[in-house]
Amino acid sequence: MRAAVLILALVGGTAQACGYCVEDKIAAVYDHQVVTRAREARHEVVFLHVDGRVTRQALEQAAYAAGADRGTVRVSADLLTVSFALDPGRNGLGRVHPAMEKRLKGVSLMPFEVMK
Repeated sequence: MRAAVLILALVGGTAQACGYCVEDKIAAVYDHQVVTRAREARHEVVFLHVDGRVTRQALEQAAYAAGADRGTVRVSADLLTVSFALDPGRNGLGRVHPAMEKRLKGVSLMPFEVMK
């Protein structure tokens, strides 16, 4: 019995995040406080995949300039993901997304999750 437990312990190990699936990308930029405040304000939290070379600072500036709620931008350079909250009545994703891409010349952003 001990041998079986030892083998399972050695073989089982811990689960590793792949970094490619949507769940891993969300987890990399998820901030519970941002989501909670956004929901209270009836705002949305948007998660975008970043395709292209861009700095964290440029992503943050582009998101705020396009209408993201102040203090809500989260960036994962490793997983090429950015998230932020926004007011859908004032600056919906249909307006913010193209405004960010225009500002980040040569970078494509692909929305993959919107929390309402």
